Amino acid sequence: MSKKVVSLPKIPRAGEELEDYIAALFQASGHFVEKQIVESDPADLLELDIVTTDYAHGEAVRRLTEVKGGKWGYTDLFKVVGWMQYLKIEQGAFFHTRWDDRATAPGRMKPLGLDVVCFDNFEAAPGHFEEQGFGSFAEPTLIGLWRHSYGVERKLVKLIHERARIGDQGARAAKTYHRQINNGTFLARAPEESLAMLYEAFGDHPRLTLGYAHELDGETFDPHTPPANSASYRAMLFRGKYPELQAGAYLEHRARLSILKAAVDYVLAHPEPQSGMTEDGNQWFTFQGLTYEALPATFHSGMSWLREQPNFRLYATFWQQLLWGWGGFYLSDREAEEFEWMSKLSGIPADEIPTALEAFDRFFPIPGNWFVTAGETDMRIVKMVPWIFQGLGAHLRRGQYGSDFSKLDPSSRYTRNDLAKRISCTVDFLL
Repeated sequence: MSKKVVSLPKIPRAGEELEDYIAALFQASGHFVEKQIVESDPADLLELDIVTTDYAHGEAVRRLTEVKGGKWGYTDLFKVVGWMQYLKIEQGAFFHTRWDDRATAPGRMKPLGLDVVCFDNFEAAPGHFEEQGFGSFAEPTLIGLWRHSYGVERKLVKLIHERARIGDQGARAAKTYHRQINNGTFLARAPEESLAMLYEAFGDHPRLTLGYAHELDGETFDPHTPPANSASYRAMLFRGKYPELQAGAYLEHRARLSILKAAVDYVLAHPEPQSGMTEDGNQWFTFQGLTYEALPATFHSGMSWLREQPNFRLYATFWQQLLWGWGGFYLSDREAEEFEWMSKLSGIPADEIPTALEAFDRFFPIPGNWFVTAGETDMRIVKMVPWIFQGLGAHLRRGQYGSDFSKLDPSSRYTRNDLAKRISCTVDFLL
């Protein structure tokens, strides 16, 4: 395991570091988090720092959050209020690090739905966050983990942009895919429209990472490439190599996660199926000119399964936590302990965690299933989760099982070594 250390500043700098810190507070308190959303019109540019969704109370409650680390004024506050009205988001927050003689701003903006919050003492910031009613932390140490996770995300996206500039066709396709799933679908007018856009993008890039791997092998990039052996793809999957391919795998899972979230939002918006009958007896509904039958059959069956689950509203947040914070895996020999821990952090009862883990299999069925165990290890991993994110989950387990995993008594001989290799991969990428 790498002896190198990736440290975070106790006081985040203005800009990306501060945005990541605020987003981490929301993520660690159980919100679904979307970041850096951009709409180009093209004459005007709309940039949203953070949008969170809270599913804890039986509905989807969205909040638009703006972060300022420097000078600010009422113009900035009213800009956020305008975005809230445009996006039909009733709750907003404006985080800053100094009052600039505007201590009356919270009282003036509260009636407009905008909370104005000052973080001028970061040691007290998590407590202040809770006192303001934004959420509570089942495990405060996760704040740092999510800051690291956002650092991984930013670096992967920047890498894709760099590789696109030098001419990689796979990176250019990945850049377009990221824009579609991060920006375009968020700004859809309804979950129905978001689903239609996501499935269209999903269908355009069914094997983005494998196609990019073939390009790195010296072949032609094809996002529709049939399954075939690739040396670089295998190196990415089994040895954590090729960060640009790990970025592609990250985007593929981001698309699946976005579909799952849109499905949750749709069921919350329409508790009863919105359908009628065609002349031949098939069910249908329409939105934005699209019929239900135009969506894949896997979506139909996935939605039927989702509606049956008592805590389905928490599934998208659970999977976001699983993929980008917990490493996309659990330790099978400590399944009961791991599921209790997942329950504590997600709010899903422990006996329902196995069902929540079925979500990808239900919506995106593949031969076998999404969770695999590769070799003599207790790590049961979601296929294609990048090693860099697996390393974050392995690091998180050090808090549970000792810094050298001394508290583990693995049933498989390579478990400790596999966890250590993932941590080294993450550290090497971030340094």
